[in-house]
Amino acid sequence: MGLFDAVGNVLKTASSISPAGSASLRSAAENSDLNCPGVYKVFYSGQLMKVGKAEDGLRKRFSDYYRGKAGGTAYLKYIDESNRDRVSVQWRKCERNQCRKLETRMYDAAKATGEKLPWSNRR
Repeated sequence: MGLFDAVGNVLKTASSISPAGSASLRSAAENSDLNCPGVYKVFYSGQLMKVGKAEDGLRKRFSDYYRGKAGGTAYLKYIDESNRDRVSVQWRKCERNQCRKLETRMYDAAKATGEKLPWSNRR
């Protein structure tokens, strides 16, 4: 299998991972229906900034991001009081044991389409 076949397979697989929901970061942080594991995308002013997983719950992760350094342990250094209301998220709920695999697929698909993901600290 060649490089283009491999990229095509990644894109094909990732395209089946469509977001199950989307909202502002604040709304997602307040959404009690998100007390479950999942994968997510973070957007700032419409640009994809990060792909991630939340094995301990999407709401917890979004709450940590929204509160910033004053919040939990998973804050993003890029989100603070001056910009957090311009941050939006998309998510897909999944089983905890699927999070890493789905996050990797979403990340690889985003990179394959030229996304820079400036808030991601991986690879």
